[in-house]
Amino acid sequence: MAKSNSRTKNSVLNLLSSIGGQLLVTVFKFVVRTVFIHTLGKSYLGINGYFSDILNMLSLTELGFDTAINFKLYKPLAEHDDKRVRVLLKFYKLAYRVVGLVILSLGLLLIPALPILIKDYDRLVEIGINAPLVFVLFLLQTVFSYLFFAYRTAVMKANQKKYILDVADYFVTIAANISQIAVLVLTRDFIIYTATAVFFTIVKNGVNAVIAQKYYPQFFIREEESLSKEEVRDLFKDCGALFIYKVNGTVLKATDNMVLGAFVGMAMVGLYSNYLLFYTTIKSFVRQLYTAVKASTGHLFATENVETQYRFFETMNFLTIILYGTAAVGVSVCANELITTWIGTDYLIAQPFSILIGIEILTNGLKQNLGQIRTVTGVFRQAWKRPILSAVINLVSSVIMVQFIGIYGVILGTIMADVLTNLSIDPKIIHKYSFNDYMPVSTYYKKNLLYILILFIAGAVDMWLCSTILTGHGWLSVMVHIIIVAVTIPTVFVGIYWKTRECVYLRSVAERILGKAFNRRR
Repeated sequence: MAKSNSRTKNSVLNLLSSIGGQLLVTVFKFVVRTVFIHTLGKSYLGINGYFSDILNMLSLTELGFDTAINFKLYKPLAEHDDKRVRVLLKFYKLAYRVVGLVILSLGLLLIPALPILIKDYDRLVEIGINAPLVFVLFLLQTVFSYLFFAYRTAVMKANQKKYILDVADYFVTIAANISQIAVLVLTRDFIIYTATAVFFTIVKNGVNAVIAQKYYPQFFIREEESLSKEEVRDLFKDCGALFIYKVNGTVLKATDNMVLGAFVGMAMVGLYSNYLLFYTTIKSFVRQLYTAVKASTGHLFATENVETQYRFFETMNFLTIILYGTAAVGVSVCANELITTWIGTDYLIAQPFSILIGIEILTNGLKQNLGQIRTVTGVFRQAWKRPILSAVINLVSSVIMVQFIGIYGVILGTIMADVLTNLSIDPKIIHKYSFNDYMPVSTYYKKNLLYILILFIAGAVDMWLCSTILTGHGWLSVMVHIIIVAVTIPTVFVGIYWKTRECVYLRSVAERILGKAFNRRR
């Protein structure tokens, strides 16, 4: 019981710090975007997303070391085996430095190919955008994140202390955003704006390194021993499988802007980036839950029986449907109205685009929950073919459909890949290897199909309500419609499933947290 309470406490601290800071970061993110649009205009909008996605592709050279090392750290941290932790971090440090140098080399080799990769490259030259220089700045931002002590954060995350890093990160991010706003207003210079982001990436990694050193100095003293050849070989086997998963995840999202940039042009990438801002903001908020409980989940799966593990999985799946379902309906119903109120109709993409983004948010959430269980249970090699199939389906279908239905085809390609592979195959894998067939996978499929049917009906009702109640009143309408969705979707699910095991468990956790908060207040 004590262990369970400790896991809950650490998860709650991680979650509260993440959400609290994320609120501030989100506000500043939208302020920066608004100032960016009014100072630099549409032409620059697509560049950020496009170059970031190219570098996300290059970051595949990380090979999954981050996930593999975190998984290896759970046990020695739980057993207070400091020497083992130091040995793992020593390898992690070396691996990340090699990765950083590889990304730098590959990025520099890509510079001559930029005119081929960007459809309207000549247009960028005409308006004075030095694409190679901007790309180098983005490249340095990525490389510095690997070279400057980034490996030290692993021990904080694996030991359920990520919330401490989050607080520091939010302060640095807010300082970076304020600096970027000042640069935009005073200079209107995109190069200085991008260089500011590079500088604060270095600052963030330096601050994180100091924090990790302060809390766990015993892990950062010189260690003579290294991983054995057998251990390194085993780690690389896991990394090989994780690399395939990372290819899949990167291709599913990072290639969207690249396909649009190559076939439609940077103008559409710019419009898409506004919707993507909603997508990533919502995903960041909801993902805080999974990040907050990840280390606790690893501890639970290392210490509890399969019945407790599966009950936790069912509960997280139910919570995933509620949170990501609410976000999906919210984006489907409110995104266009929000963009119109925020920056005007010139930045809209017609329906059913926001509905497709909403569906993608839901599929991403279900995939996130499955991936978390697969990661904490070390199921890396058992389904390495699935990510390849997913990446191929996404890339081929997106390239074909974008030529017939434009940007809608790119989003449809991502959804198709998720549904046909991730959401169909991964449940079978984790039921077999993570839970040893404790429950038939058909139980998972049936529950989720019913969840989605309920979500579809509730979403259709919300869309009708928001199209008839208080329309045309600017921000007031936006806020009212967001509240309608935020209240109705969770209420419907909690009302229908009030007496189920999943809902009872969630209620008990909520009551325990609220009870402790009330007692402290008293």
